[in-house]
Amino acid sequence: MFKKLFEIYEVHYKKLLVIPIIILLTSLSIIVYTKATTGEFFKKDISLKGGTSITVYTNKTYDLDDLREWAVSEWGPDSSIIHIVDPISGSVVGYEFRTSAELERDEAVNSLSKKLGVKLNNENFNMGVQSALVASNFFTDSLLIIMISFILMGCVTLYYFRSLLPSFSILLSTAADVVNIIAVLNVIGASISVASIGALLMLIAYSTDSDILLATNIIKRKEGTLFERLKRSLKTEFTMSLAAITTYSVMLMLTNIDLIKSIALVLLIGSLSDVVNTYILSAGLQRIYLESRKK
Repeated sequence: MFKKLFEIYEVHYKKLLVIPIIILLTSLSIIVYTKATTGEFFKKDISLKGGTSITVYTNKTYDLDDLREWAVSEWGPDSSIIHIVDPISGSVVGYEFRTSAELERDEAVNSLSKKLGVKLNNENFNMGVQSALVASNFFTDSLLIIMISFILMGCVTLYYFRSLLPSFSILLSTAADVVNIIAVLNVIGASISVASIGALLMLIAYSTDSDILLATNIIKRKEGTLFERLKRSLKTEFTMSLAAITTYSVMLMLTNIDLIKSIALVLLIGSLSDVVNTYILSAGLQRIYLESRKK
């Protein structure tokens, strides 16, 4: 089976470039549509836009839909609520309310006590408020860091390969991974948080590493034929990608911790996207460059 796939890839690699290009254009369309309908390119968590996070620990069981409707009417349309689950037993031990409104502690305690019928104190109530200004500054700084990482990555690859197209293919592949991640998160309605930004930076490093390893085998090394070098590097990269995808899938399925779920989800989507963008998009452009150089 793999032999047949390699043969198809060897002969039709230029035609296969259509696949990642279509995926990228679709992802860009989703992001543009999200911007047109919501005013934002993606949904931000309160850690990136500011707001209030309230945690209530209780053994009582409530209807999530009813609590969500109440929170929306009480604090605003972007309010949400999730279960807090014990990581060992899997049972519900509380609820976390999130809203973009910056609430006062007494106000939150009074309204929640009436709704839940529970006396709230320091033992079963926790509240965190993120200033919108602080969150906005953090988001701006995060975008700046990502931009700088791409600029430095471009400089390093341009210096190493001494040619524009290999460097461009690596940058394009990594950027496509980021775009695809944001588009998928938009489709499933997931928010991007501080943890997601950290996971994106990890994914950028991972994607760049796989692209450079592949480009080195295609362009820099001379032993054997091009297809032999490409096949060898693809086996190595497939093993790495399979291990990464398995690890992130296990993280996502087995954890009940929201922070870890956010990181695992971004890395899993990015790893799946990287398989297509590295082995088809980046590798295809690098092969086109190598063939044009030989003419």
